[in-house]
Amino acid sequence: MVSLGVDWNPSGSNNIFDELRVAEQVNATEFGNAIQTSDWIKMITLNPAKTLALDEKVGRLASGLKADISVLASKDLDPHQSLLKTHLQDVQMVLVGGNLLYGNNAVVKKVKSGQCEQLMVYGSTKRVCVKDTKANVPKSGQTLGDIQSIIQTNYSGLAPLTP
Repeated sequence: MVSLGVDWNPSGSNNIFDELRVAEQVNATEFGNAIQTSDWIKMITLNPAKTLALDEKVGRLASGLKADISVLASKDLDPHQSLLKTHLQDVQMVLVGGNLLYGNNAVVKKVKSGQCEQLMVYGSTKRVCVKDTKANVPKSGQTLGDIQSIIQTNYSGLAPLTP
């Protein structure tokens, strides 16, 4: 069982979509397409969940699971090919535990009016919902602007935080 993530950077990828394309290229040039096209989605969902023994909580859409969902723009009629053609700006919505935390500007504004901050991602206007006034944990009241300011103050030489 093969899993894929972005927890290191020898490939030069900084997001899961770029990492998938690198893996697909290596699969084709070095491994004779040993990984089937239908395996790419499982490599970033169910396989990692099983590897970490979390498949009873996450990794697939099923009743009783956490409802961590990413909605992507369709880039191909074949969902596996569509995934391989996806870029960061194609992410339409991200829900964690069923709670909308990121997505296209119009959608997030409609669902969570006034609760989220605008963010540009490769020319696409998105909104990110960072501040959580319901959570009883340290720093849950911080906004994206607060977090960016803290990072820039403490790590002034860091590259920009958004594409």
